[in-house]
Amino acid sequence: TSGSRPPTAASAASNARPRSTGPGSRPASTGPGARRPSSAAQAGDASKRSASGSAKVRAGIQSNRKLVRNALEQYCLKGDANKEQREQILRSFDDELVKYERFIILFRSIHTGRHDLRALYGLGEGIWGRLLQVLPSPSSLEERMVALCLRYDSGGKEFKEVPALQEPLSVADAVFLHPQYLQKSRVVVP
Repeated sequence: TSGSRPPTAASAASNARPRSTGPGSRPASTGPGARRPSSAAQAGDASKRSASGSAKVRAGIQSNRKLVRNALEQYCLKGDANKEQREQILRSFDDELVKYERFIILFRSIHTGRHDLRALYGLGEGIWGRLLQVLPSPSSLEERMVALCLRYDSGGKEFKEVPALQEPLSVADAVFLHPQYLQKSRVVVP
């Protein structure tokens, strides 16, 4: 026994080091009683930060620009047969569509199941507007129009189906629409 006194609660708290709770975790905030906010609190903070966004679009939607560009280049428009179209679309994507960070690829037809590019949509001011089209397509996308949502797996270079969600357009990289929302692919002669 030495002559020192046992530490008080206040001195123990000031001398305590932040502890990690597992691999990859960050130390807790400093200060007595500090803790990380819950996901609900973080979501509330995100909505405050982006209060200028439209009510149709949730706060916190992440950019998929790089992923969609890779999908167009390495999947949808791959091969020598699509070289000219691929170069033109990617040039437009890189030069003219720089203000967009969130995109959705519209595929040709759910009946074929093939991932042929019909149009590309971008999120601007809360609306999914058509940015370019290869075949006749709606001028904007709405969730009620969507028959199937897909995410692009860049590692496997394939599209995978996303389970049915409340807000499918907020997570999709590509979609198929219900047939009634697609115009026929006939050539129109003026």
